[in-house]
Amino acid sequence: MYFTLLLMFNRWLSPLFKIGHKRKLESDDMYSVLPEDRSQHLGEELQGYWDQEVKRTQKDAQEPSLMKAIIKCYWKSYLIWGMFTFLEVKEFHTVHCFLVYVSQH
Repeated sequence: MYFTLLLMFNRWLSPLFKIGHKRKLESDDMYSVLPEDRSQHLGEELQGYWDQEVKRTQKDAQEPSLMKAIIKCYWKSYLIWGMFTFLEVKEFHTVHCFLVYVSQH
């Protein structure tokens, strides 16, 4: 899985690396961002969670926590990416251990 993800990553970035090797990259060389990943959209989404956090803490006479708003807003995507990262590291470690074992026998 690690190697598959690495190959996909390299295929995606190889054209950009080739351009960057030949000349200085310009903003027109960059890939377009998906609408759901634009800062405007993400900022508005976080603003909604921040507003909820402020309302919640006003009731309890507490200070609002930006960390809580960020976690409530993005926990699902970080959980998914965290699981992928865990599997990647686990597979890399397994392959490394296998190669060490094979090289010693």
